[in-house]
Amino acid sequence: MQQVSPNDKSSITSKEMHSQVIEVHKRVKLRGQKNFNAKLSDAEIDKFCTLSGEAKDILDMAVHKFALSFRSIKKIQKVSRTIADIEGSGIIEKRHILEAISYRRRG
Repeated sequence: MQQVSPNDKSSITSKEMHSQVIEVHKRVKLRGQKNFNAKLSDAEIDKFCTLSGEAKDILDMAVHKFALSFRSIKKIQKVSRTIADIEGSGIIEKRHILEAISYRRRG
């Protein structure tokens, strides 16, 4: 994540953000999900968090590099699913996984 300063301005208005959230909710429902991405079970993650080949490769590398736990892997998949939904992508791409990994807390 990038550092912010008190003078920074949002690149999106509250109204635009609200519209994005509504669109994401529609995509989730159309995909057949009964739960929000954050509440997906392991079986639902396998069903709804489809990764491109490159995304899978990046996640596999991150698993080895950061010694990720099963729980951490699932969290990254759910966060990347949300990022992909915001972009309107049906599958999780490399950039979505990389962004999700960048949000991990270390330490």
